[in-house]
Amino acid sequence: MKNKIIVFLFVGYLGLFSILGLILKDKEISSSERRKLASFPKVELNNNYITKVDKYFLDQFPFRDGFRSIKANYNYKVLRKLDNNGIYLKDNYIFKSNYPTNEKSISKFINHLEKISSLFPDGNIYTMIIPDKNYYLDDDYFLNIDYNYIYNKVENIGNFIDVRDVLSLSSYYETDTHWKQEKLNEVVIKMDEVMNFSYYDILYKENIYDKFYGVYYGESAVDRKPDNLVYLTTSIFDQVSVKYLENSNLKEIYNLFKLDGLDSYEVYLDGASSFIEISNPSVSSKELVVFRDSFGSSLVPLLVPYYSKIIVIDDRYISSNYFMDLVGDLKKPDVLFLYSTLLVNDSSSLKD
Repeated sequence: MKNKIIVFLFVGYLGLFSILGLILKDKEISSSERRKLASFPKVELNNNYITKVDKYFLDQFPFRDGFRSIKANYNYKVLRKLDNNGIYLKDNYIFKSNYPTNEKSISKFINHLEKISSLFPDGNIYTMIIPDKNYYLDDDYFLNIDYNYIYNKVENIGNFIDVRDVLSLSSYYETDTHWKQEKLNEVVIKMDEVMNFSYYDILYKENIYDKFYGVYYGESAVDRKPDNLVYLTTSIFDQVSVKYLENSNLKEIYNLFKLDGLDSYEVYLDGASSFIEISNPSVSSKELVVFRDSFGSSLVPLLVPYYSKIIVIDDRYISSNYFMDLVGDLKKPDVLFLYSTLLVNDSSSLKD
């Protein structure tokens, strides 16, 4: 009798979720994972089709996020595992393993920077590599990339700016990979020691958005308090002009509409913008070209008071064949390579 009840419940479970799968409308995106979900594939007479169908059912399974949360909490709290699918929790922070060290990617990254440097023969070249927050974890908590190897390889590209000693774990969001803009003043000071753009104290207003759920929040599938996202403003920003290649309607340093979007961090410089030109009429002549990944989005606004023009290039989305036509004539600009160790160890996204 007991076996019959188990079989009955199991069949009922399968039947219920099969019916729900047919009734419920497919979701286009997963807001928690920040990715598009698979749609039902067109019929193909190959093995690929079965794989696509399998991915579709996994993505569109009813109450999928709830089951992800149950699995994650079971792994962390019952099995006492350190990670769930490569996501680690410690001291209220969420981390993601970035192991192993990819020497081939690092070599490609260095070649990429050397190629771009050659495009600015009169420029003052600077390189700053931002450590991801795993750098500030205990060495034995989980396997990490070889940070010393990365820094030793890149420190000879132009004038190197090492900011590791002015950052700490508290400089980063708990639920996200990025650093906090309000924690970057010491970074700007350290940059000025090498770049000589005449740093001075600026009175910034802290604007707080208290519902920032970072990228690791969704990947962890566990309930966590949101971070506070702070974007700094100053009266200096009122007089600058900003031009975006993809978003010609936006004229501001911050896109406040992005705060309530899938990724609130995109409030800084409109997120994944390939080419931006920022002009500050209060500075006479100093010009800066920044090649950056997403970490640069929150730092660049803090450099605006010191340059008459800043050109921001995200070369994950635009190649040198195109951006050099947009750069125009610059007189001996500062050229800053600003990337995180995450990108250095996985530089496949950079365009030649």
